[in-house]
Amino acid sequence: MKLSTLLKLQLIYCIAGIGYNVVSAIVVMNGGQQLSTTMPLKGGLVMTAYGLCLLPALFDKILLYRILMVVCIIGLGYGGILLHLINWSTDPSMYPSVAAWALAAGINVYGIILNIIAALGKFRTGESAA
Repeated sequence: MKLSTLLKLQLIYCIAGIGYNVVSAIVVMNGGQQLSTTMPLKGGLVMTAYGLCLLPALFDKILLYRILMVVCIIGLGYGGILLHLINWSTDPSMYPSVAAWALAAGINVYGIILNIIAALGKFRTGESAA
């Protein structure tokens, strides 16, 4: 896979994560239950920080990019996947629906797969990353 393709897919993950948290915040502002156990503002900020972790690849700082992807795997793997699994198995009422839980976990599984590809360097460089 080309680095530019990987970065586009990772940007989709970032936007999906931010979007999920924006929708969750809107639901809360309208008196509903947030979509996941993650506070919407915190989740949005984490996904924004993730987006910043993609920037080194745009500037050919591939080693830094790969190191940041390892950090993201650890943080988002724990907070975005493991915690959602634990929370669902212990108290599904923390989520307003199965769909809300599955979407939260699914978005993060998608991202972790991409981050593993990035961390392992399973992409081709040499072309513009933009």
